[in-house]
Amino acid sequence: MTPTLNDNKRPWITGSRRAKLAAVGAAALIVGGFAFGPSAFGDAAPTKFPAAEIHKPSPMPDRVILTPTTTPATSQKVTWRAEASSEWAQAQILEAPKALGDVAPAAGAVTTVNASANSSVNTSLGYASSYHTVEFSGLKPNTRYTYRVGDGTNWNEWSDFTTAAEGFSPFSFIYYGDAQNYIDSAVPRVFRQAFADRPEAKMIVNAGDLIDSANSDEQWGQWFKADGFINQQVNNISIPGNHEYSGGLSGFWRPQFPYPDNGPGNAELKQTTYYVDYQGVRFIGLDSNVQSVPALMASQTAWLDGVLKDNPNKWTVVTFHHPVYSNTSTRNNPQVRDQWGPLLEKYGVDLVLQGHDHSYARGNVATTRKSSTVHNGVVYVVSVSGGKMYELNGGENWTGNGAELSSRSENIQLYQMIDVEGDSIRFEARSANGEHQDGFLIRKNDAGVRTVNEFRTPENSTGERALTAQKTVAVGEKIGVKAYNYDPNETVSVYLRSTTLGEGKPGVLIASKKADELGQFNYTFTVPEGTKKGSTQVVYLVSENQKITTPAITISK
Repeated sequence: MTPTLNDNKRPWITGSRRAKLAAVGAAALIVGGFAFGPSAFGDAAPTKFPAAEIHKPSPMPDRVILTPTTTPATSQKVTWRAEASSEWAQAQILEAPKALGDVAPAAGAVTTVNASANSSVNTSLGYASSYHTVEFSGLKPNTRYTYRVGDGTNWNEWSDFTTAAEGFSPFSFIYYGDAQNYIDSAVPRVFRQAFADRPEAKMIVNAGDLIDSANSDEQWGQWFKADGFINQQVNNISIPGNHEYSGGLSGFWRPQFPYPDNGPGNAELKQTTYYVDYQGVRFIGLDSNVQSVPALMASQTAWLDGVLKDNPNKWTVVTFHHPVYSNTSTRNNPQVRDQWGPLLEKYGVDLVLQGHDHSYARGNVATTRKSSTVHNGVVYVVSVSGGKMYELNGGENWTGNGAELSSRSENIQLYQMIDVEGDSIRFEARSANGEHQDGFLIRKNDAGVRTVNEFRTPENSTGERALTAQKTVAVGEKIGVKAYNYDPNETVSVYLRSTTLGEGKPGVLIASKKADELGQFNYTFTVPEGTKKGSTQVVYLVSENQKITTPAITISK
């Protein structure tokens, strides 16, 4: 039976009637063959809706955001903005139920927690914004909770978060470079596409310059709207960029982002320099905006040395705004590079996530290069999520300071997805339209030895990519060969192949061996009897994922 609607309740105009009305409306605007717009009938063009009206606070909570504590398995902070007195600001929490609404929570299931911090920030829009923070404590590890915030009468919608697991557990997080500009127009699609690609992400890392004007309530409102509900259910780790400073740190920073107070102890660095341990990863945030203040740089450097040295986690991610190696113009951050760079290398930090240069670049210290597709060093990344773009320079700030570039691009908005496993970190950068831009895989064993591997492609998994020290060798002497970027324990067949051999013929099989747990292959063999003297040979390595050779080797007479 086809459903019907009673005409008295019909919420839309039927197709034929809609067409007739559209025709009548169009005819009314065409007189004597001339089309007339609204202004011809005295209607003025729409005026811009005032920012003070768009962003003014009300008793209804907005700008709700999760920030991690030092014990993310058993506690969680949530901050929001609302017109509510400190006496009434509160939150409610319960273990996530199967249903709400008609299904009331069981008696005693809901806990009410009063706000532990309340701050008012004056704005240039003619009002003050009041921020409130609740810390939920005594939670169960790896448990999903449902919460809401408000004043006991005016509540936001229920939202969910999941506490961290105790110790290591695989998870994903998202990293953004500068949002800063076009926050209300170009940035939201980046944030939303990132969440669509990693809906189970547990953390979002912002490498500074979230906004353009440090104390603009309008821009902070735009930034929160760009993320929408995402901030309500995913923890946020942010550090300030230079645009969060204007005659000092933004007055919005600490009320909005009550990060752990476990930094160096300087009042100026409170909640801009801190660390969080989350499921086997130590996240460290630094404030690179104080490069011109020697005492604050020295304090952070000493503190960084300590938190890297005394680090029980297998993985380490450090984020700050100003890059160790810059991509654009003549920018240069020698204080960051000279003071923090040696510590990042000494302690084998895995990822350094940065912003500021409004472009993309990835690289490493040049001496860590092992092959054309693999190195074993710290990975330095610079990215941008907003719509303001800078032109790339020639890479001289990298190469002139002992580093090398693996990937770079300009005029592109990006988000980065990082997947943490027990023995690997997978990093992929995608553009605003969801297309792949760059990627690599870090593998690390329990001894802390690692390889950083380019994503394999048809282009980089064939050709002359294996290594040997021998250029000339005699029959009966040994050849050593090294190769990289295999899967752990992948089987590799080793052939000695004449350079005159026809295409498709592998040569003389020497052995089949396995790569190690990091995807490295290292094998030494004796040149077999019967190998033609005076010939040129290559070692040909064949596996499921690669078909590569060494440079040519001459078999001496």
